[in-house]
Amino acid sequence: MNEYVLLKLAHLLLFVYWLGADLGVFYAARFVRDGTLSREARGMAVRIMGWIDQVPRYCLVLMLPVGYTLAREVGVVRLPDVGLIILWVIAAAWLSMVWAIHHFQGTPRADRLRKLDLAWRVVLSLGLLWDAWQGFRGTGHLFADWISIKFLLFALLIFCGIMIRVRGKPIGPALRRALAAGSTPELEADIERGFRRTRPFVLAIWALLVVAAWVGITKPSLG
Repeated sequence: MNEYVLLKLAHLLLFVYWLGADLGVFYAARFVRDGTLSREARGMAVRIMGWIDQVPRYCLVLMLPVGYTLAREVGVVRLPDVGLIILWVIAAAWLSMVWAIHHFQGTPRADRLRKLDLAWRVVLSLGLLWDAWQGFRGTGHLFADWISIKFLLFALLIFCGIMIRVRGKPIGPALRRALAAGSTPELEADIERGFRRTRPFVLAIWALLVVAAWVGITKPSLG
């Protein structure tokens, strides 16, 4: 298999594992929200959900360099060799940061990295929106409407992830208190409210992934 085929396979697998793992997280969340379960059972559900949730996080990070490299092979993106190397180095650093946030969770180090990761996602989403806009205008380094659409969709995917983190922020502290000292109606209300506020953005991610896959297959043009 040549390089193009391997890149395309990797790109497809990232879509598959991203969406598949997200479904697993969504299902595991049902047990995390269930205040009638024992603390041990609920704690196990939290650990399972946290582990599965790493898969879409890794897929999001890897989608950027793999997608960029594939687009460069197809000829719809202008990126010099040194730029591609820098892109992969940045992706490797980001992937390491995502791993460290999970590995050191509950520590000041993880909290600092989480803030840095959030800031980077904001900057990246704005950069992708700018690239997409320049591509639509025909003045940037993107040479096809469909790749500009994919950049726009990827920016929206990152935005949905940011909103899940922001709107679901009360879930973590409430869960830790419930697992440490026992559940209360107030804690359960905070947990349920947090999951309810993040659900629209979870569903939006699923829809955006399907649309991104459709765009990649059909390669629409805006004329």
